[in-house]
Amino acid sequence: MILCCVLNLGSIFATVAEAAPTSSELLEQGRKLLEAGRLAEAELVLDRAEKLAPSDPVILTLDAKVKGRLGEYSGAVALLKRVIQLTPESAQAHVDLAIALADSGDLNSALAETATAISIAPGLAIAHLNRARILDDMKQDREVGDEFALAARLAPGNPDCYFYWSIAERTHGNFTKETELLRKVVKVQPGNLKAHLMLANSLLDQNRTAEAVAELRIALAIDPNSTQAIYKLSRALLKTDPEESKRLGSRFDRLKAQNSVVERAKALANEAFHAFTLQDWRESVRLFSEAVETCGDCEIESTLHRDLGLALCREGQIERGAEELRKALALSPEDRDAAKALEAIRVLNKTE
Repeated sequence: MILCCVLNLGSIFATVAEAAPTSSELLEQGRKLLEAGRLAEAELVLDRAEKLAPSDPVILTLDAKVKGRLGEYSGAVALLKRVIQLTPESAQAHVDLAIALADSGDLNSALAETATAISIAPGLAIAHLNRARILDDMKQDREVGDEFALAARLAPGNPDCYFYWSIAERTHGNFTKETELLRKVVKVQPGNLKAHLMLANSLLDQNRTAEAVAELRIALAIDPNSTQAIYKLSRALLKTDPEESKRLGSRFDRLKAQNSVVERAKALANEAFHAFTLQDWRESVRLFSEAVETCGDCEIESTLHRDLGLALCREGQIERGAEELRKALALSPEDRDAAKALEAIRVLNKTE
């Protein structure tokens, strides 16, 4: 795993007081950031909104949603419990809390919240869907199928109902039912790569190779660099089309070879981190820059841009650092360190 530089922003930028926007303005800003997938920035904005309006359930719920997507489950649970106190008769609020509790590992409490939601709104499909998922996690198999079926009847256009139901059926070896459900998912969401791959797996498990090949070709059309699709299609065509199977195998090997580039970039980044710990900012910047160049558009590109940006800030090259941080956030919108550093730079620039 690549070692990442965590910048102590307080050691670089002075805390600056600024005119605060209203909570409603911050809520709207946070919503737009969330819609754009800029999670870390959205969290910063919504945390500020929550401080201004601690009893606004809309702000609390949106802030909890962002924290949940960022993996801050305990924070999400705490916010949603406050929402429940403010709106105890909101079935959706109980569902939201159930999801956060399940994500945090508290399945019993999550199940209780779904029961409360259903008692308030028996026809709420999302409540039955999440109850089914929680029951499945708890291995309470007798009720799982009925809950999934009810959720699907209540919301036939929601692909999640069929997707998560298919996972439960696969667990029990019911491949025919799994296939049926996954076909419904891809009908509603034809661009769902994961569903097409899972459907291909299900078909292969039933020796329905021709149908599986068709699904794998669709998966490759969605993502031509999907190593899973390339490998599985190569294996599936081994007997019926050995030439294409060989071409796909070579393509898979080329993609694997790119991993060596990633390893070199990681090694450079770790050297850069060591220089960073020694406060050798110039050497750290040089090594991170080389790591970025080596990586290109590899899988750790966003992390490298972030770390280079932070190192540049330490060296005093604030504008160049901000440019790298913006690149990192564009590639990885959930990066809190990049978001906080850019916010600090923005505040600093406003005071100059």
